[in-house]
This record gives sequence, structure tokens and C-alpha cells, in this order.
Amino acid sequence: MSPHLTALLGLVLCLAQTIHTQEGALPRPSISAEPGTVIPPGSHVTFMCRGPVGVQTFRLEREDRAKYKDSYNVFRLGPSESEARFHIDSVSEGNAGLYRCLYYKPPGWSEHSDFLELLVKGTVPGTEASGFDAP
Repeated sequence: MSPHLTALLGLVLCLAQTIHTQEGALPRPSISAEPGTVIPPGSHVTFMCRGPVGVQTFRLEREDRAKYKDSYNVFRLGPSESEARFHIDSVSEGNAGLYRCLYYKPPGWSEHSDFLELLVKGTVPGTEASGFDAP
């Protein structure tokens, strides 16, 4: 390779790293639930994950991260915020547990939101939450 081509390649790589560094980390998403976080069995609940405009995918995860749902139906709430909704039509004791969100906005994934605990009235203390029926 010629010295000029090598220098140009080095400059491009340095600029790419500088641009990536200036973008910084993506803001953390937020999570909430309607009508609340304490739900009677058989009732519905909707998790809302919110992040900045430009999000392509929101992900709702259970505490163990082995169970999750992705939503590509991202709605713009205003000039700087977007949201996705995850519905559970008929809550059971198996849906109780900790949930959190993250999102994909190019070039990568955000950090996780804080955990949100879903309680199902009538849940026996010490019962392990194993279900995840959100579509």
C-alpha cells in the first residue's frame, strides 16, 4: 500500500472512533404498567416501555432474561419520546415477577431499564414465577 493510502485509512479509522465516542451511550428506557403493578388474576395488564425517538425495537424481559418479547410496533409520543406496549390479556400467578425493558436504536442496544415488579393478588409467597404469556 502506498504511504498516502495508509495515512488516509488511518485518518478514516480515527474519525470513525471519534464520531462513535461523541455519540455516547443511549439513554436508559423507562418501564411502567397499566392499570398498575398489583393485578387480580384473570385481569389484563399492559407494560409500556419508553425511550428516545428513532427506536426500532423494544424488548420486554423477565428477570432471568431467558424469556422476552420484542415489539417492532414503536409509536412516537412526541418530538423526543417513543413507546411500545406489551399486553397480557389474562394475568395468572405465573406472570408475577420482575420485568425490565431495553431497546435497539442503531448502532446498538440500550442499557436495561430499572426492574418493575408485577404482583398478582392471590400469589402464594415463595411461589416461583414461571409464565410469560405476553404476545
